[in-house]
Amino acid sequence: MIRPDDEGKPFVARWNSFIRVLLVEPSVKGVARAAMDHADFDYGTGVYAGNERLARVTGYSERAVRMAWAAMRSLGMAERVGYGSRNGGKADKYDLLIPSNWGNLPILGPHEGRFQCAHCNRAFNPSTSALVLHDDGGCGWRVKEMVFCPPPKRRKDGPVPESCCSAWEREQKRDGNRSWEQLGGDVWKVFRQARNDEW
Repeated sequence: MIRPDDEGKPFVARWNSFIRVLLVEPSVKGVARAAMDHADFDYGTGVYAGNERLARVTGYSERAVRMAWAAMRSLGMAERVGYGSRNGGKADKYDLLIPSNWGNLPILGPHEGRFQCAHCNRAFNPSTSALVLHDDGGCGWRVKEMVFCPPPKRRKDGPVPESCCSAWEREQKRDGNRSWEQLGGDVWKVFRQARNDEW
């Protein structure tokens, strides 16, 4: 697989490699791929496609396209280099970028394998809806959703089964270890252990 930071490859190849492994909502991936169709293939510059057009091409709503651009800007994947005009029918102009910290973002490993739950070690596909956009234009991640297998479904008859996340927290407390909230930046160590596939 092409590394996103391999400067010897055309930008389009590096961009597609990065987008393929990035754990974000499908709308962000769809808009990112469609934006690349309007960019310079060697440098990722000069994206000049309006939200309405990208909505038609991707099948997402204009609101979803706007949110995807906001996510891409927040992650350092897109830089707005020109402002359009709503009334004049002109689109904003963007340059696409591969963030310098791409390896520290929630991504699949180079083999694109399943993750292992941090509690039960069962293989699962990590959540792609863990990105949280903040009002100030920044973003954050719900890392828990990417390192523990999905919670069990509630049964009609009987108690609600305990999720792996809750069981992990209970065991951490029992053993005198730090809770999830106390891990701080170390949650990314747990993420990398669950991914178990380094670049």
